[in-house]
Order: sequence, then structure tokens, then C-alpha cells
Amino acid sequence: MSRITKLAAVTLAAVTMVAGASFAQAETRILRYADFGPDRGTRAEVIKWLDSEMRARSDGALGLDITWGGTLLGAKNAIDGVGNGVSDLASVVPVYEPGKLTAWRVSDVRQISDEYVGMMATYELMTQNDAAMKNFADQGVHYISNFTTGPTQLLSREPITNLDELKGKKIRATGSFGKAFEAEGAAAVSMSQPDVYQALSTGTIDGTASYAYVINSYKQYEVAKHLTTIDMGQNLGWGIVMNSRVWSSLSPEHQSMMTTLGHDATLYMAQKMYEDRTEILSKLRAGVDGNTIVEHEGDPAMRKALIEAAESAGMDWMGGAKDQGLPADDLLTAFDSAVAKYHKEMEVQGYPWAKK
Repeated sequence: MSRITKLAAVTLAAVTMVAGASFAQAETRILRYADFGPDRGTRAEVIKWLDSEMRARSDGALGLDITWGGTLLGAKNAIDGVGNGVSDLASVVPVYEPGKLTAWRVSDVRQISDEYVGMMATYELMTQNDAAMKNFADQGVHYISNFTTGPTQLLSREPITNLDELKGKKIRATGSFGKAFEAEGAAAVSMSQPDVYQALSTGTIDGTASYAYVINSYKQYEVAKHLTTIDMGQNLGWGIVMNSRVWSSLSPEHQSMMTTLGHDATLYMAQKMYEDRTEILSKLRAGVDGNTIVEHEGDPAMRKALIEAAESAGMDWMGGAKDQGLPADDLLTAFDSAVAKYHKEMEVQGYPWAKK
């Protein structure tokens, strides 16, 4: 070949490679994902894992463009935002948007402390129960995956270890947790996690019903130094939803892939929350940037009272669900059955990730 011919061939090959790469990139459908939290912590890690796995399992056909910190959708408008198409997917918390996705909140009626049991029971109910699935469809969204907070503890500016010290305190808590604190003489304050740091810093609140990963990812340990063990349940009524029209636009193969991925993401979250809880608490005990957490064992009487009050308050969900036409009794029975199933499975077989 002449030098000119060789040069032309090399140039053509380079152009073809660039064109091929551009074409492949153009073939990737990027879906907008809105998260109200920061780009750190276990929740953020799971969302990034979801994006990576989505790209791998779809051979690059699907991916996420993740917006953090509530820039696209906040915690109090995420369900509406996804349903209206502002974002294709989002992290949502039904308790922040009363009257929407009420069926999901059945998972917060009980005080369940095990991440795996609670998350997988919730996932099963939301993906297999007709009433729950219709509740999502009515809001224009499709359930994808579940999150959890892990067991609930009390983080505060000053020690709060018994019922006398709790009375009159302003505690950030939502749902049945908030009602439980109010039942025992505290003032419950509802606010989203991104606002808690400032509220603790200024003394607007005295404490927060919080969780290991939240204390770490939102750096709440910088403004509140006392962590009291009360071992209340976890918040299971939150996770990931997709706009229904976007879901319908996916091919059957991609819908099947996303269904499997949603299950796997729920299991991955359970594993990470289980493992990270111990690691985070150890880190906080040792100190982070000069900030050290002081741990206290909650008085058994306070712990018992709060857990019982939370269980009782959780049952208030029944009335609201029935007012919306939901079969509340059937949903709770189905959820309890799923919890018993996964609890027995865990006791007999252990955690799935321990077998790997």
C-alpha cells in the first residue's frame, strides 16, 4: 500500500472507532434520578450501585443521572415530582407526603429491628400485593426497591436516658416514632434529615430519633454528642420509585431486568446496613475529626414505654388507610405473614450474604 493509502486506511479506522463509540454512547438511555440526601453514606452507595448494575445488566442501554441534595426534588415533593415526570426515578418517603403511597406505610406499623427481615418482607408485599401495587399506580409511579433506616436510637445535645429527662424535650421524629415520644412527654418535631443538623446546632431541637448511617452521612455527630440506645424499630416505608410512563416505555426485557435489580438492590441495602451499623458506631466511638460520641444505655422503662407507644401509634395507620379505601387489615395480615416467613428463613438459613 502507498503511504497515502495507508494514511487513508488509518484515518478511516479512527473515524469508524470514534463514530462507533459515539453511537454506543447515544444508545444509552439516561434516566434522571432525584435524591434529597447528600452524596455520601450507605443510601448513596446503594443508589450508585444501582446505576452501575443497571448499566452492566442492560449492556449499556440504561443508566442514571443522579441529582443529590434535593436540587431536583425534595423529600416533601418527591412522590408528586416522579408521578408528574419531573424526575424519572427518585428516593421517596411517604410519611413526608401524607395521603400518598399509604399502603407502603404498613411496614412501619410494627417495631422490627432486623434489617433483612423487615426489608425483604416489605419488598415482597409491595411487589406482590394487588392493593399495594394499585396504590403505587394511582400515584403514577412504579415501586422499584426499598430502603431502611436501621434500628432507631436517640441522638441528643445533652444526655437523655430516662423518662424524666425526656419530658419537655423537643425531639425530631416522624410517624409512630413521633407519636411515641409525644406520648411520653416530649414534643415531636417533624423535619427532613437535611434540616436536622442546623436544628441541632442552634438548639431548635434537643435531639433526634436517628440511625447509625444518618448520624454518619449527615455528620450529626458534630452537633450532638450523646447517643442513647433505645433499640426501636426501623423506618421501612421508603425507597425508590419510577415514573409509571417511563416504566411502561421500557422493553419487557428491561422491565424484567429492573424487577430483578430492584430485589437485589433491596438485599444489598439490607446487607450494607447490617454491616455498616457496627463499623459506623465503632468509628464514632473512636472519634471523627475530633468529634466523639458518648454512648448511654437507655433506661429499660423508657425503652419499653417508647416501643409500646410506637406500636400502639402505628395502628393509627389502619384508620387512615381504610378512609382511602385500602384493605388495611388484609395488608397488615399479609405483611405480618411475610415478616414471619423471612424471620424463620433467617433463623434456619442465616443471612444470604453470609453464604457467599
